[in-house]
Amino acid sequence: MKSRSVLSSILLALLLVGLILSLQERRSNPVSPLIVSSERMLMGTIWRVQIVVSHGEQQKAEKAVEHLFQELNRIEALMSEFRPDSPVSRLNQAAGTGPQAVPPELADLIRRGLDYGALTRGAFDITWLALRGIWRFDDRFRPPSPEEVEQALSFVDYRRVELEGTRISLPPGYAVGLGGIAKGYAIDRAAAVLREHGFSHFLVEGGGDIFASGRKGSRAWLVGVRDPRGGPSDLVARLSIEDVAVVTSGDYERYRIVNGVRYHHIIDPRTGWPADGCRSVTILAKTAEQADALATGVFVLGPQEGLQLVERLAGVEAFIIDREGQFLFSNGFLRYVVGKPTETVLPPTID
Repeated sequence: MKSRSVLSSILLALLLVGLILSLQERRSNPVSPLIVSSERMLMGTIWRVQIVVSHGEQQKAEKAVEHLFQELNRIEALMSEFRPDSPVSRLNQAAGTGPQAVPPELADLIRRGLDYGALTRGAFDITWLALRGIWRFDDRFRPPSPEEVEQALSFVDYRRVELEGTRISLPPGYAVGLGGIAKGYAIDRAAAVLREHGFSHFLVEGGGDIFASGRKGSRAWLVGVRDPRGGPSDLVARLSIEDVAVVTSGDYERYRIVNGVRYHHIIDPRTGWPADGCRSVTILAKTAEQADALATGVFVLGPQEGLQLVERLAGVEAFIIDREGQFLFSNGFLRYVVGKPTETVLPPTID
């Protein structure tokens, strides 16, 4: 009897040791989460979705993804200035003819776009569209003349847009372009669709603009910040994020160099010329819409004024690479960084 008791104790001890070792191995090598992912081309860019699911939820997730892309298609049809049949295009075509009724959702986004214009003192301006015709970053590219810029600028000023309820009036020659805010809004709507289908751990990316919800299994989501003078896979920082949007505006996306001058697509709507204070601006915010608008606005404002603005906004952080390649951060940005970016410059004192 005694020998059996000893043997039982030994077997129990071995089982406990095995269980402990197994748990330790799982902690050091966590099981990869089950992910349902999809990728499609919409709004002129690539959209990617990753959803963390439990076993048996794949079909539910695939249905949610279909509804998500239906929502993105709906928003594009409503807000794209490139589609002649969209409500925003019809509004632009009616410029100078008096107030025009637009769908409430579009009126609300235009109203918020005007608010971002006021917040950034015109560095973000939804009436930028008049400048599109003189800046073409394709094989036909040439820097416009000062006279062309001056003429186009006469049709750019968000303060001249009149909005009352769902009725909007544009001056003659004016046009609204929502490219700097609509994609962020679309990402937020995509996230809302996934939540409505019962998912809380996912990542939505549209053309590099990201919203991360929850966690990717046992860890936060990891995203990279591109080196604006490197290749697509060259990073200057990796960020660990959850329940936050990350949007970067950079002078490397669409540009041409003529006689040693870099002309890029982020145009200062106050001057009509490419903003020249930054190489890239990465904004973290609670919504992708806010991050989208502020990434453009801060880029145009430049490092010092842009950081001062960010520090006044609750829940917003910024990582700026200035035109000399120096790194500047808002006071709370570094808590998102995995490791440390190289050549770090501490943020200046903000009054």
